[in-house]
Amino acid sequence: MQIHRFSQYANAYLLNETVLIDAGINPVVIEGHDPELIILTHCHFDHTCAAPAIVEMTGAKIAVHEADAVLLGDDRATAAVMFGEHAPHIAPDLLLRGGETLEFDGFALDVIHTPGHTQGGICLYEPETRSLFSGDTVFPDGGMGRYDLGGNISDLARSIELLTSLDVAVMYPGHMGVTDVDVPAQIRLSLDRARMLM
Repeated sequence: MQIHRFSQYANAYLLNETVLIDAGINPVVIEGHDPELIILTHCHFDHTCAAPAIVEMTGAKIAVHEADAVLLGDDRATAAVMFGEHAPHIAPDLLLRGGETLEFDGFALDVIHTPGHTQGGICLYEPETRSLFSGDTVFPDGGMGRYDLGGNISDLARSIELLTSLDVAVMYPGHMGVTDVDVPAQIRLSLDRARMLM
Protein backbone atom coordinates (compact mmCIF):
# COMPACT_ATOMS: atom_id res chain seq x y z
CA MET A 1 0.00 0.00 0.00
CA GLN A 2 1.41 3.37 -1.04
CA ILE A 3 0.83 6.14 1.51
CA HIS A 4 1.42 9.87 1.03
CA ARG A 5 1.34 11.98 4.19
CA PHE A 6 0.31 15.63 4.05
CA SER A 7 0.59 17.73 7.18
CA GLN A 8 -0.64 21.20 8.08
CA TYR A 9 -2.09 21.47 11.59
CA ALA A 10 -3.32 17.89 11.19
CA ASN A 11 -2.13 14.91 9.16
CA ALA A 12 -3.91 13.64 6.06
CA TYR A 13 -3.01 10.36 4.39
CA LEU A 14 -3.56 9.42 0.75
CA LEU A 15 -3.73 5.66 0.22
CA ASN A 16 -2.93 4.27 -3.24
CA GLU A 17 -4.04 7.56 -4.81
CA THR A 18 -7.60 6.44 -4.03
CA VAL A 19 -8.59 7.19 -0.44
CA LEU A 20 -7.78 10.32 1.54
CA ILE A 21 -8.00 9.92 5.30
CA ASP A 22 -8.80 13.37 6.68
CA ALA A 23 -8.55 16.53 4.61
CA GLY A 24 -6.59 18.98 6.74
CA ILE A 25 -6.90 22.74 6.32
CA ASN A 26 -5.19 23.55 3.02
CA PRO A 27 -6.49 21.85 -0.15
CA VAL A 28 -3.36 22.85 -2.06
CA VAL A 29 -1.44 19.92 -0.57
CA ILE A 30 -3.58 17.47 -2.53
CA GLU A 31 -2.99 19.13 -5.92
CA GLY A 32 -1.79 16.60 -8.46
CA HIS A 33 -3.69 13.78 -6.76
CA ASP A 34 -7.19 12.55 -7.47
CA PRO A 35 -8.75 10.67 -4.52
CA GLU A 36 -12.13 9.05 -4.99
CA LEU A 37 -13.11 9.05 -1.30
CA ILE A 38 -12.34 11.23 1.71
CA ILE A 39 -12.83 9.50 5.05
CA LEU A 40 -13.04 11.96 7.94
CA THR A 41 -11.90 10.48 11.25
CA HIS A 42 -13.95 13.09 13.11
CA CYS A 43 -15.66 16.45 12.68
CA HIS A 44 -12.98 18.88 13.88
CA PHE A 45 -12.06 21.82 11.68
CA ASP A 46 -8.36 20.99 11.35
CA HIS A 47 -9.29 17.61 9.83
CA THR A 48 -12.24 18.71 7.69
CA CYS A 49 -11.72 22.30 6.48
CA ALA A 50 -10.24 21.45 3.08
CA ALA A 51 -12.78 18.72 2.29
CA PRO A 52 -15.23 20.87 0.26
CA ALA A 53 -12.43 22.32 -1.87
CA ILE A 54 -10.95 18.87 -2.48
CA VAL A 55 -14.38 17.58 -3.48
CA GLU A 56 -14.67 20.47 -5.94
CA MET A 57 -11.20 19.71 -7.34
CA THR A 58 -11.57 15.94 -7.61
CA GLY A 59 -15.23 14.92 -7.33
CA ALA A 60 -14.38 12.74 -4.33
CA LYS A 61 -17.13 11.45 -2.05
CA ILE A 62 -17.06 12.03 1.72
CA ALA A 63 -17.55 9.45 4.47
CA VAL A 64 -17.87 10.21 8.18
CA HIS A 65 -19.41 8.57 11.25
CA GLU A 66 -23.09 9.37 11.60
CA ALA A 67 -22.64 10.82 15.12
CA ASP A 68 -20.22 13.46 13.83
CA ALA A 69 -22.01 14.05 10.52
CA VAL A 70 -24.70 16.07 12.30
CA LEU A 71 -22.01 18.32 13.83
CA LEU A 72 -20.12 19.23 10.67
CA GLY A 73 -21.72 22.66 10.27
CA ASP A 74 -21.48 23.63 13.94
CA ASP A 75 -18.73 26.19 14.62
CA ARG A 76 -18.30 25.11 18.24
CA ALA A 77 -18.65 21.35 17.84
CA THR A 78 -16.08 21.39 15.03
CA ALA A 79 -13.77 23.69 17.04
CA ALA A 80 -13.75 26.11 14.08
CA VAL A 81 -14.10 28.97 16.58
CA MET A 82 -10.69 28.08 17.99
CA PHE A 83 -9.24 28.93 14.57
CA GLY A 84 -11.33 32.10 14.27
CA GLU A 85 -13.24 30.49 11.41
CA HIS A 86 -16.64 29.08 10.51
CA ALA A 87 -17.19 25.38 9.91
CA PRO A 88 -17.28 24.56 6.19
CA HIS A 89 -20.45 23.18 4.65
CA ILE A 90 -19.91 19.45 4.18
CA ALA A 91 -22.57 17.06 2.91
CA PRO A 92 -21.42 13.46 3.53
CA ASP A 93 -22.13 10.83 0.90
CA LEU A 94 -21.57 7.86 3.20
CA LEU A 95 -22.50 7.62 6.88
CA LEU A 96 -20.46 5.16 8.90
CA ARG A 97 -21.46 3.38 12.10
CA GLY A 98 -18.35 1.34 12.88
CA GLY A 99 -17.91 -2.34 12.08
CA GLU A 100 -17.80 -1.83 8.31
CA THR A 101 -15.00 -3.07 6.10
CA LEU A 102 -14.41 -0.75 3.17
CA GLU A 103 -12.76 -2.57 0.29
CA PHE A 104 -10.63 -0.88 -2.36
CA ASP A 105 -8.25 -2.00 -5.07
CA GLY A 106 -5.35 -3.59 -3.21
CA PHE A 107 -6.39 -2.88 0.38
CA ALA A 108 -9.26 -2.79 2.84
CA LEU A 109 -10.04 -0.61 5.85
CA ASP A 110 -11.87 -1.80 8.94
CA VAL A 111 -13.89 1.05 10.47
CA ILE A 112 -13.65 1.17 14.26
CA HIS A 113 -15.94 3.55 16.16
CA THR A 114 -13.76 5.18 18.83
CA PRO A 115 -15.76 7.87 20.65
CA GLY A 116 -14.09 9.98 23.30
CA HIS A 117 -12.33 12.75 21.41
CA THR A 118 -15.64 13.32 19.63
CA GLN A 119 -18.71 11.12 19.80
CA GLY A 120 -18.34 10.04 16.19
CA GLY A 121 -14.58 9.57 16.11
CA ILE A 122 -13.27 6.61 14.16
CA CYS A 123 -10.01 4.77 13.57
CA LEU A 124 -9.24 2.80 10.43
CA TYR A 125 -7.27 -0.45 10.44
CA GLU A 126 -5.68 -2.04 7.38
CA PRO A 127 -5.16 -5.68 8.41
CA GLU A 128 -2.74 -6.82 5.71
CA THR A 129 -0.14 -4.16 6.52
CA ARG A 130 -1.26 -3.93 10.17
CA SER A 131 -1.64 -0.18 9.77
CA LEU A 132 -3.73 1.90 12.17
CA PHE A 133 -4.95 5.34 11.12
CA SER A 134 -5.77 6.58 14.58
CA GLY A 135 -7.19 10.05 13.98
CA ASP A 136 -7.16 11.93 17.27
CA THR A 137 -7.91 8.89 19.42
CA VAL A 138 -4.30 7.94 20.19
CA PHE A 139 -0.95 9.47 19.38
CA PRO A 140 2.63 8.16 19.66
CA ASP A 141 4.37 7.82 23.02
CA GLY A 142 1.19 7.30 25.00
CA GLY A 143 -0.59 10.40 23.75
CA MET A 144 -4.33 10.71 23.26
CA GLY A 145 -6.84 13.19 21.98
CA ARG A 146 -8.29 15.88 24.21
CA TYR A 147 -11.78 15.19 25.47
CA ASP A 148 -12.96 18.70 26.40
CA LEU A 149 -14.38 19.55 22.98
CA GLY A 150 -17.51 17.44 23.06
CA GLY A 151 -15.75 14.25 24.10
CA ASN A 152 -15.63 12.13 27.23
CA ILE A 153 -12.66 10.58 29.03
CA SER A 154 -14.48 7.36 29.95
CA ASP A 155 -15.49 6.83 26.32
CA LEU A 156 -11.96 7.62 25.21
CA ALA A 157 -10.48 5.08 27.61
CA ARG A 158 -12.87 2.40 26.37
CA SER A 159 -12.00 3.24 22.77
CA ILE A 160 -8.27 3.02 23.43
CA GLU A 161 -8.81 -0.29 25.21
CA LEU A 162 -10.52 -1.56 22.06
CA LEU A 163 -7.43 -0.61 20.04
CA THR A 164 -5.18 -2.68 22.33
CA SER A 165 -6.75 -5.81 20.81
CA LEU A 166 -5.34 -4.97 17.37
CA ASP A 167 -2.03 -6.25 16.00
CA VAL A 168 -0.60 -2.88 14.94
CA ALA A 169 2.75 -2.55 13.20
CA VAL A 170 2.47 1.11 12.16
CA MET A 171 0.43 3.97 13.59
CA TYR A 172 -0.55 6.89 11.37
CA PRO A 173 -1.90 9.48 13.84
CA GLY A 174 -3.92 12.60 13.22
CA HIS A 175 -1.10 14.69 14.69
CA MET A 176 2.61 14.05 15.31
CA GLY A 177 4.72 11.64 13.30
CA VAL A 178 4.17 8.14 12.01
CA THR A 179 5.58 5.45 14.32
CA ASP A 180 6.44 1.76 13.94
CA VAL A 181 8.24 1.26 17.26
CA ASP A 182 6.32 -1.27 19.39
CA VAL A 183 3.02 0.40 18.63
CA PRO A 184 0.95 -1.91 20.88
CA ALA A 185 3.06 -0.79 23.86
CA GLN A 186 2.48 2.85 22.93
CA ILE A 187 -1.28 2.26 22.77
CA ARG A 188 -1.21 0.51 26.16
CA LEU A 189 0.58 3.54 27.59
CA SER A 190 -2.19 5.75 26.20
CA LEU A 191 -4.73 3.50 27.89
CA ASP A 192 -2.92 3.70 31.23
CA ARG A 193 -2.89 7.49 31.03
CA ALA A 194 -6.55 7.67 30.05
CA ARG A 195 -7.54 5.46 32.97
CA MET A 196 -5.64 7.69 35.37
CA LEU A 197 -7.81 10.62 34.28
CA MET A 198 -11.13 8.86 34.80
